[in-house]
Amino acid sequence: MKHFAPFALLAWVISLATLLACTGVQQPVKQDTAADIKTQTPKTLAIFPFENNSVTDPEQFMPLEKGLSAMLITDLTNNVNTLKVIERDKIQSLLKEIALSQSGHVDQSTAIKAGKILGAQATTFGSFMVLGPQVRIDARIIKVETSEVLMAQSILGRRDDFINLERALARKIAESLNADFQAQQTAAKSDISAALYFSKGVNAFDRGDKTEAERWFKKCTDMDESYQDQVKNITG
Repeated sequence: MKHFAPFALLAWVISLATLLACTGVQQPVKQDTAADIKTQTPKTLAIFPFENNSVTDPEQFMPLEKGLSAMLITDLTNNVNTLKVIERDKIQSLLKEIALSQSGHVDQSTAIKAGKILGAQATTFGSFMVLGPQVRIDARIIKVETSEVLMAQSILGRRDDFINLERALARKIAESLNADFQAQQTAAKSDISAALYFSKGVNAFDRGDKTEAERWFKKCTDMDESYQDQVKNITG
């Protein structure tokens, strides 16, 4: 076997590397590092029920806990092509099986736990408050893998324009996940009463009372046709 002197061997290695570079031999594809993975934008989202912190007649607005999340799921599913939103029925089934926080609402640790089970890369949860003619909605997006807060937003407006407040939040959620939200705000204002009728229909549907659900859904769409897609997404 022919032996190379140290300097001759080094020169031979350098020449070979130069030849490979010139002949276009592809180098191995770089694998994602932990830092790369951390910065990747989630594309699968689970939206959990919102907590009712209303000051004005809180019992009246309890149905919105489920109703608001159902509205967001529909609007993001229908208007964001690059984002997969977990189906509402899967979320509801899971929340019945796992232990919720002591208050009975979804907190950050519960959202992360449920998100992992659902295969979601990010979760959204939050609260809303009705105070007189005003409504405030607070929402967070948490990255499931790292517990990183991707969004913390508050939406404030009048209760007689509720559907546009909800769509403003849907747009903020999409933008936070680098997605384009295609729906436009409605020209006419939509009173929160329509959202309550829709939400009562959602609760009745979840109880298996489809007759009662249909009654509430009809009252909702008679008041505001903007909810037709929302109702369709619940009833199929």
